[in-house]
Formats: sequence, C-alpha cells, structure tokens
Amino acid sequence: MITEKIFKKIIQTQFALIITTFVLVVFETEIYPLVDEDLSFTFSDSISLMWAIGYIISIRLLYKFKPLGKKLYVIILILGLIMTLLGNEDFFIIEYTSFTPFIYAFENLIFLVDGIILASLFLTTLKEKFS
Repeated sequence: MITEKIFKKIIQTQFALIITTFVLVVFETEIYPLVDEDLSFTFSDSISLMWAIGYIISIRLLYKFKPLGKKLYVIILILGLIMTLLGNEDFFIIEYTSFTPFIYAFENLIFLVDGIILASLFLTTLKEKFS
C-alpha cells in the first residue's frame, strides 16, 4: 500500500533522477564536446523544452496532490511518447562516451519511476486524493 508519504518520496526520487541525468549530460558535453554539432535552436528543441517544463510542473503538482497534476502528468507522458515516435533521425543518433551507460541507466530508472507513479495514480487508494 502506497501512502502519501511514500508517494512523496517517489516524486522526490523522480526529481533527483531527472537532476542527476541532466548533470551527467552536461558533464558529458563538457568533457566530450561534439565537434561537428549544429548548435542552433530548432523548432523541435523548443517543443522539447516546453515538454520538459510541463513535466516538471506536473511532478510538482503531483507532489502537492493537486487534481490538475494527475491530468497534466498523463497528458505530458502521452505527448512525450508521441514526440519520441515522431522524432527525426537526429534525435536517435548517439555519440557513445564513457558517460553513456550511466545516462541510459538513469533514463531507464526515470521510466521505471514514471510507471510507479502511474500505477499509484490509478491503481491505489491515492486516486481519491486527486479527485
């Protein structure tokens, strides 16, 4: 049984995983700079930035048990899936470095915690807190 306290710890864990992954990516680009990378800010980059901001907002609303947080979280996850499926080939090109396995591990942990949050929102007694 997931209580409110456990759910808040799950949200905190998710936020910590996001921050850790972001820091790893920043360190990776500082240590292994991409030589021929086009650094212009594209339309898909702006969409991804808006998605990331929406994701952080939805996590914060879930932490405060706001009903809008549940709806926003589900919408953001669905939009993220659609963005991944419709992403161009540049999205999937990976420059392998020594940081890559760690970044993949943290990304997979983020996806795992997303599943735990979804299950908590719809399959536990916490769903009444968001009604």
